Amino acid sequence: MTKVFRSMALALAVPLGILAACNNSSSSNPGDAPTLPSANSMRADFSLFDQTAVSNTAAATIGGANFLAAAFSVTVANAVTTLVMAVPVATFAAAASQDPVFEDGAFHWRYTTVVNGQSFAANLSAQGSGSNSLWEMRISASGTNPPLDDFLYYSGSAALSGESGTWHVFDAAQPTANRELLRIDWTHANATNWSVSFNNVTAGTPDNGDRLTYDVNADARSVTFLDASAATTTTVEWNAATHTGSIRAPNFNGGIKACWDAQLQNIGCP
Repeated sequence: MTKVFRSMALALAVPLGILAACNNSSSSNPGDAPTLPSANSMRADFSLFDQTAVSNTAAATIGGANFLAAAFSVTVANAVTTLVMAVPVATFAAAASQDPVFEDGAFHWRYTTVVNGQSFAANLSAQGSGSNSLWEMRISASGTNPPLDDFLYYSGSAALSGESGTWHVFDAAQPTANRELLRIDWTHANATNWSVSFNNVTAGTPDNGDRLTYDVNADARSVTFLDASAATTTTVEWNAATHTGSIRAPNFNGGIKACWDAQLQNIGCP
């Protein structure tokens, strides 16, 4: 599973909200700008597994080994995801407090935000294309290494219904290479039923094809890690209200599903 977490460091945890229709319009009559999704569109909720919860519960004993195995898996993935996706998450969230302008056939949200003490100038744009809306986020930052100058950090498309879409995330460490790192496929039926899948598409690397999928169905949550080269899958499932859950991993408990109760203690699986 370690390899999967390393490859999934490129990912981020994230579903999109409802996008309003965005029409191809003239500059004199652009129509309405699309509605921005929630800031939660670029993060997943792994709070049950955070380090405070683990250290302050009875699960920090052998009696909670199943939960500890799941917490280790999810916490590592969440930590590296948060680090790598800090700029996309922060810049996208900041757009919600801005008003767009219509220029050159597209709506633009232009603003500056600070991430970890570094200033980033963002230009998020959206325009219509048939039954989809098309999105681009371009970033400029003089203090990064290397500096970014109108760098296409991510782009994407969404059905005008707002129920499905795709993001493509590019390599900020090689801003002139147009190198795609990650494809994100998402569905969003409503606020309590959505899923997002992060696919490693870094060509020529052993992690190409690895995938992380996060699903929400009311209080039922799951995260799945696929190691494409090893053809193995790890799945962690939990209930956000009761905190019961399970893990099935090839290198834990002989690959057999292992469960925990509301007190995070080992139990037999139903």
